[in-house]
Formats: sequence, structure tokens, C-alpha cells
Amino acid sequence: MATENSPGMQARLNEMPFDFLGTYPFRRQSETDTTEFYRNQRVVYHIDQKAGGHVRDIYGRLLKPGSKVLDLMSSWVSHLPDDLPDLDVTGLGMNAEELMANPALARFVIHDLNASPELPFDDQGFDAVICTSSVEYLIRPIEVFSDIACILKPGGIL
Repeated sequence: MATENSPGMQARLNEMPFDFLGTYPFRRQSETDTTEFYRNQRVVYHIDQKAGGHVRDIYGRLLKPGSKVLDLMSSWVSHLPDDLPDLDVTGLGMNAEELMANPALARFVIHDLNASPELPFDDQGFDAVICTSSVEYLIRPIEVFSDIACILKPGGIL
């Protein structure tokens, strides 16, 4: 009930303040190995129903039928609209069990972007790259975004 009528945002952890303007805003509270953290599946919703609906609406407006899509930092749900036909979706994530449970994915790749920000895909291979409620987990987002620019086709969207 709390998430059904919420404003559609992620909640802060224990009301901790955000540090967007700190000395190093990409540092994590816990510097433990990302691979170890994601070894066990975490089948949870990262955003509430309202936010998920907004994301689906946005994807429905931006993505075209038949698009080749990379779901970056994917998990068991992709937030893609059900009525968008013929999407060819590749998931890149950290947990095979979660990715296998995602019905939107045609295929998936296990890859830790924090350990290696290079994307394991050919240049200009995707029409779109989506990343839903996960970008804040990147410790090297600038490098990842630079590589996204390489794997997108000309005119592709992120």
C-alpha cells in the first residue's frame, strides 16, 4: 500500500543524505566486491508500481517495434511495455538466476561493470540502451557511458 500511492521515487536508505557534490560522488558506502554482493539473487522491486508505470510509458514512447535493445544492469524485470512487438532484448547483469527469470530477455551476459566498464558487445550493435534504477550503482559511470556511445547505432537512444 505504501508504494501504490507514493510519488514514484526511490527511497533513501535509512534517511541518509545524498552526496552528489562530494569530493568523489561515485564512491560507495560499502567498497565490498560487487560480484560477491550479487552472487545471491535479489528478486526485489527497486522502484514502486507508479514509477515502474512511468518507466514503461517512457519506453513505450521512445522504443520502436523491432528494436535491438540492451537492458543494462538488468535483473528479473525489465520495465518494458508488454504491447511493444518484436523487441530483441539482451540483458547485461550480475546474477544468472535473476536474468533467466526475466521474460523480456532473448539472451543475457553476466558482466560486472564496476570491475570492467567496457561493454562486451560490437560497436553500433544496438538501437537503444535502457538502464532502469541501476545507474547509481556504477562507480565508473563516465567510462560506461562512453562505451555505450560506441555500441549504439547512429541515432540510437540511451
